[in-house]
Amino acid sequence: MPELPEVETVRRTVSAALLGCRAEGVGVATVKMRLPLDGERWRRLVPGRRLEALDRRGKYLLARFEDTGAVVHLGMSGRLLVAAPGQPVLPHTHLVVHFEGGRELWFVDPRRFGFAVVMPVEGLKAFPPLPELGPDPLTGDVEGALAAAACRQRAPVRSILLDQRVLAGIGNIYACEALFRAGIRPQRSVAELGARRRARLAVAVREVLQDALAAGGTTLADGGFSASDGQAGYFAVQLAVYGREGAPCRRCSRPVRRQALGGRSAYYCPSCQR
Repeated sequence: MPELPEVETVRRTVSAALLGCRAEGVGVATVKMRLPLDGERWRRLVPGRRLEALDRRGKYLLARFEDTGAVVHLGMSGRLLVAAPGQPVLPHTHLVVHFEGGRELWFVDPRRFGFAVVMPVEGLKAFPPLPELGPDPLTGDVEGALAAAACRQRAPVRSILLDQRVLAGIGNIYACEALFRAGIRPQRSVAELGARRRARLAVAVREVLQDALAAGGTTLADGGFSASDGQAGYFAVQLAVYGREGAPCRRCSRPVRRQALGGRSAYYCPSCQR
């Protein structure tokens, strides 16, 4: 699933290409998605309006077409692609927004776990689950969010990092990588972390997200993610533990381990992380 760096990369590349441009038409496929793709509402509310802003809240993209808003979630395999005039539409393209000058914005989602919902712009902030999301780990108080979580629960710290109500935007890749940088095992209870270790983890969270964003996100071997211009993300070559079970740790050369935790794989170094 695209995480914060991937979604932010998409936001930046789409904004650079289409911000300020007027939508001239919308094409919507009849497919079943995580939330209904309402073609009638898209065709009624978007054409004739300029794309004035494209913001991000956690893993959600929030678009403003003047008095119309839209929330987009990429799900497991979704992509937003900016296409040149006349470019053949890719398979699994469920939504096409036609802009002035001939460019198009495609929502492509083979697995259809994503969604694109349009509404009056005043409904954006109240769209669930946006009001319940925690602070953004790039700009918010990560250390404070971890301290608050430690006061009310004893869950594994990896599970805390994945809880979008604690911090909005972190997924399994960057949770594993941040914990490695901070020297903390993913199984460790958040309540066991003292203030110094929480502070170290907060720094690691922000640094790993910034490094991934600078690399354009992470495109794994399945090639599932790309920016809106089709470029892959290159942070995969910097991954220290995620997806590297049995490979030597980049610090100590001991094999990286994988453990199922909360139904998902946690990767860590048994020597460097305590």
